[in-house]
Amino acid sequence: MLGGHCTDVPLPQGALQTLRADNPQLIELRRAYRDSGLVVTRHSLWADETLSQELELPWFRGDNAYVWQLRQLRAQARLKQYLNLLDVREQDHLSLLDQLGEDGLFGCWTFEYANTPAVSRDLLDSVREINFLERHLGLSGRHDLRVLDIGAGYGRLAYRMCQAMPKLVAYDCVDAVAESTFLCDYYLNFRGVTPRARSLPLTRFASSAEHPAYQLAVNIHSFTECTRETIVWWLQRLAELEVEHLLIVPNDADGLVSSEIDGSRIACDEDVAAAGFELVVREPVIANDELRELIGVNDHFFLYRRRGT
Repeated sequence: MLGGHCTDVPLPQGALQTLRADNPQLIELRRAYRDSGLVVTRHSLWADETLSQELELPWFRGDNAYVWQLRQLRAQARLKQYLNLLDVREQDHLSLLDQLGEDGLFGCWTFEYANTPAVSRDLLDSVREINFLERHLGLSGRHDLRVLDIGAGYGRLAYRMCQAMPKLVAYDCVDAVAESTFLCDYYLNFRGVTPRARSLPLTRFASSAEHPAYQLAVNIHSFTECTRETIVWWLQRLAELEVEHLLIVPNDADGLVSSEIDGSRIACDEDVAAAGFELVVREPVIANDELRELIGVNDHFFLYRRRGT
């Protein structure tokens, strides 16, 4: 494991017995995804070999394929997370840093500074993303909000949204990686936010003709780890569902680019437009120009609106 996991906080009771590769629920999800024939299960970066190297199930909130916490920072991790915290505080008009908290469970690396509760990249990213959505979409004032999270991982943002948005009606998490669906289901139940937030098996999502009227879909650092074929499949589903807004956070500052199985990359911005979405906001994830340079992260929020809404 490149960044490993923190063992300062013990695992909850029963976690080691449940979060196992031979768990029958996980075995069945793997079989169902493998046999589904869905193009989204043909992975370029999330192949079995990568998962075996990158993911320890009981420590799924450590430094791994879901959230890179240490591997790029190493000796500068504490400093750069402090700079990250300064930028998030400037944007945190909802005061979520003081409300949501971080307990360091499941191997999460945390950082403590004077007069500041423990923070993690999970927490900082979530607070930043929720505040961005609040500024541009006014989520806290909506009584009908239903969100679809594509490539939701272990349910990081789903849990934080349930904490931050008491009026949130539903938050559905879908992922084409069986381990993610399995972990997300466990995590959301562990955090006590189900059924408002739930992990939907990909096969159930793909085969069902009945879906809620989602006002927002989010894709955080996931599409750029997929093939163009996969990205187009998801965009077509969003068009069919008539989702009002779509938030994409790519791994590239200039726009959405795929990761193909042969190692090539394809620009997919035109595919987003072809699915009926127009870009309404493009904004640096790290708002402060000086902090962005010091941290060395140039990611951007891309917020789209379905044409005609």
